Amino acid sequence: MDSSDIDLIKHLFGRYQQLKKEKRLYSSDDFIPQNLIMFYYGCTEKLDFNNLVYNFKRKYIYNENEMEGVHSKSERDGLSAVYDYIKNAENDNCPNIYIILKLHSLLYSKVPYPEFGGKFRTSMAFISDSDIQSTNPEYISLEISKLYNEYLEILQMSEMVKKNNNSILLMSYIDRCIDLKCRLIEIHPFPDGNGRTCRAMLNLLFRKVNLPPVYVRNKEKAEYIEAMDRAIRLKDTKTIRKFYYYKICDSIIELDINERNKQRTLVVDKPKTLVKKK
Repeated sequence: MDSSDIDLIKHLFGRYQQLKKEKRLYSSDDFIPQNLIMFYYGCTEKLDFNNLVYNFKRKYIYNENEMEGVHSKSERDGLSAVYDYIKNAENDNCPNIYIILKLHSLLYSKVPYPEFGGKFRTSMAFISDSDIQSTNPEYISLEISKLYNEYLEILQMSEMVKKNNNSILLMSYIDRCIDLKCRLIEIHPFPDGNGRTCRAMLNLLFRKVNLPPVYVRNKEKAEYIEAMDRAIRLKDTKTIRKFYYYKICDSIIELDINERNKQRTLVVDKPKTLVKKK
């Protein structure tokens, strides 16, 4: 991505920034975020994913914990381990839907009793910040298994997106990933850590097409919960999809474009080395 691409993205981003100032995000019917995502993806050179995750962890990983009200260092370290795994995940490291057990196990890998992680719950539960009762624990494995083929199709779709660098197909891919994440939240497979695990699963799938990981700020929690409630209670995913389009834009700008700008500034401002004549 050269300087003209970066400048154009920043120009296109102007309207988006205005919406943020006016606090009208996630409710607009415009196509600004989709267009930004497609333009970004259409650029041939993308920031190395290792750098994306490094920037994500350095700046925003604790937002996930803050939104969930988690202040335990062991769980924060566990979430860091989750994203180390996502950073290094290759095609054969996430073969099926049950990778969610691995992510949950990593989330609790640093707590005093790590065996808590990677196991489906055995009691009834309500979805967090909702009065919706989640799946009966007797049927969790069955409901997860129903998503097996959908997950494989999403993986196959990711290969098509990367192979053809197809930004239009990318948007369909993003939608299917978000819908899968909503279904997993509805099942609520674990006694705790469902939100962080399912959002990590979404970021794992974004990693498959080299999109930057996304995060939800604590101040956006109400909008996020409302959008998720519509998706689960009313089976209407339009609002949560738009929410995530904007979050992807946030990450593109904050984790990638701004970092490139800093690097470009450093190169421009770097003083030339004086060579003494012999």
